[in-house]
Amino acid sequence: MATTPDFNQFGEELWEIANVFRDDALHATERLETFSLFLFLKLWDEMALEQEEALGRPLKDEELAIPNKYRFHKWAGDPDGYAKQNGYEDSVDFCRRMFDDLATRKVVDQYGKDITFDVRRLFGGTVFRLRYTTTIRALVYKLNELNLREIMMRGVGESGERFDIFGRAYEYLLQQFGQNKEFAEYFTPRHIVDRMVQIIDPEIGETIYDPACGTGGFIVRAFEWVKGKINRKNISATEKERLLRSLKEKHLIGVEHVPLVFKLALMNMILHKDGSSQLQNDDSLSNKAQDIHKNKYDVILANPPFGPTKQERLAQFEYHIKLYEALFLQHMMNALRPGGRAAVVLKEGLLFDSKKMLRSICRKLVEQFEVLAVISLPNGVFNPYSGAKTSIVVFRKPLGRDDVHTSKVWFYRVDSDGRDLGATRRPLPDFATDGDLDHMVSLFPYTWRHEKDGGVRAILKADDLKQFESEKSWWATIDQIRATDYNLTAGRYCPHQAEAVEHEKPEVLINRLLELEEEITEDLRQLLAMVSSTNLEGVSQANLNGGAL
Repeated sequence: MATTPDFNQFGEELWEIANVFRDDALHATERLETFSLFLFLKLWDEMALEQEEALGRPLKDEELAIPNKYRFHKWAGDPDGYAKQNGYEDSVDFCRRMFDDLATRKVVDQYGKDITFDVRRLFGGTVFRLRYTTTIRALVYKLNELNLREIMMRGVGESGERFDIFGRAYEYLLQQFGQNKEFAEYFTPRHIVDRMVQIIDPEIGETIYDPACGTGGFIVRAFEWVKGKINRKNISATEKERLLRSLKEKHLIGVEHVPLVFKLALMNMILHKDGSSQLQNDDSLSNKAQDIHKNKYDVILANPPFGPTKQERLAQFEYHIKLYEALFLQHMMNALRPGGRAAVVLKEGLLFDSKKMLRSICRKLVEQFEVLAVISLPNGVFNPYSGAKTSIVVFRKPLGRDDVHTSKVWFYRVDSDGRDLGATRRPLPDFATDGDLDHMVSLFPYTWRHEKDGGVRAILKADDLKQFESEKSWWATIDQIRATDYNLTAGRYCPHQAEAVEHEKPEVLINRLLELEEEITEDLRQLLAMVSSTNLEGVSQANLNGGAL
């Protein structure tokens, strides 16, 4: 009998099922990719069965993104028996052929829509690595035990906002892989994403962009946020459907450079019932991308990678420095349209480092944009990937020369996010409020006023700035920031510095030293390359001179 676990156990169920692949000696990244594709086959079949029940008839192959012979319920009961009955050697041979077929199959419906587009993107380029029929039998048996349709029909959340419980469970699975350091660098914790979306408050009709979308957390949450606004709007069902279709097809743009991670993001969106968003497997730091995305987006939400770049960047940035966070920040500043706003996670070193180019980038951000808030996060928020100190920077691109630029910045120091800051990230007593994050959102000073001609202005919720001050929050004026050479770290302006000295945990200090060691190693590699190049030029010149004599 099929089980119907709730969200609290569903993520664990998926994690246990994914571990079936350990017997097939697959690498963790291969396990996640293969499991995700089988999970998709099961999910898609459940949705197709639901559609058939509504129509009162079976669907034909020309109506199906996955043809009838590959429908999960048809072969999963006895994969080897089904394979042999249909001319395949065994279930491994059948599944390999199925994956290959789905990677190339194209079907256009009566309206001219390519209904197999996302299926091809998911299965394209996949190498089927399973070797044992026992692995396939164990996998599909466990998946058959899950009643996914009933799970997907459930809703949680406030004010009738419907979260896709299946998508949430899949994010849990990604996080579990992340705790093994397989995908942690591509996964931003859900509670951090939630708060950033809350303060940016994306609106219906706005274009939302994440240039380093990883597994798709920001795009997924922005989709849920705007979808909730559409559902609460007092309009006809037809108009709601039109707005929702526009949201899916035009207003959610995510770019991910790593092919496998791009597939995980695409899967994440599909499992949240949106397979139509404009997710792209591309490089946001290329020359082409600087032109394509220039002055284009109303909202940017991102947690870009940080640290030394792994290759020479070809794009011509105004300030060219081999640090991901510096290049991505410039890209996002370029990609916002006038009146657009952003909330981005940045490594705190960028905000205070004395390197000339980093100070120039911060100067441009402060002087040519409107920096509104800097929210300091504690070390360890992004464990196990990194113990680096980070901050969320909230800024807006002015509508024109006469629009306001940075005049003052609100700083908030988050001491706790409701979880242990070590590698395990265990819940703490203040877990229900995500530590200080609830308080931070309630105290955030700004709301957004949408202008008739497009774009927004940041409007203070009250004239008395002291209403937004606390032991954890304070203001700094533009003159104070200029006096510190555009230092944007919260601690630099904290009026409570003398009240307490917090000693960081050993693991945090060790993480910081490891990061510093990586940066020093990269600098030494570059220096060695320069010295080697100089020596080679000297030898070549000497040879030429010798030849001339």
